[in-house]
Amino acid sequence: MEERKDIFAYIGQVLLIFGFTVSALCVFCLLFGEDAKEYSTMFALGSDGIPVVTLLQFLGVAVCITALRFLFCTDAIIKRLSVTWRTLFLFLSILVVMSALVFLCGWFPTDMWEPWAMFFLCFGISAGVSTAVTMCKERIENRRMEEALKRLKEEKDV
Repeated sequence: MEERKDIFAYIGQVLLIFGFTVSALCVFCLLFGEDAKEYSTMFALGSDGIPVVTLLQFLGVAVCITALRFLFCTDAIIKRLSVTWRTLFLFLSILVVMSALVFLCGWFPTDMWEPWAMFFLCFGISAGVSTAVTMCKERIENRRMEEALKRLKEEKDV
């Protein structure tokens, strides 16, 4: 049974996504900031930092991703869709949001194939890692539930 989540769980999810995103941006900023500052608003400060506007944009992304997770990963709105389809639609929706923001925020030149290739590579890696982590977490939780159920049955038999 899924526990009911309150607003603090969603705020925590937003901050978790934002924290991971900003951490990745910091690494990219240190590695590529000086080379990328001519091409990207995200790296306008070079390797000296991340512009506040960019940080606010990524906070908005974290809010959007959390809202999409609520839409696709709970039964609150969509009730009859398999986990596979929910996950696929979640990642496609995030990809659409991120692609739109690339255009709207000028994160990188949209007329060059290299930034798009890097974007899709990073997105694919992120999606794969998050899916693997989620599956691992689910297996661990299922194992704990099975063990608890087994103990409950043993206590009932005694």
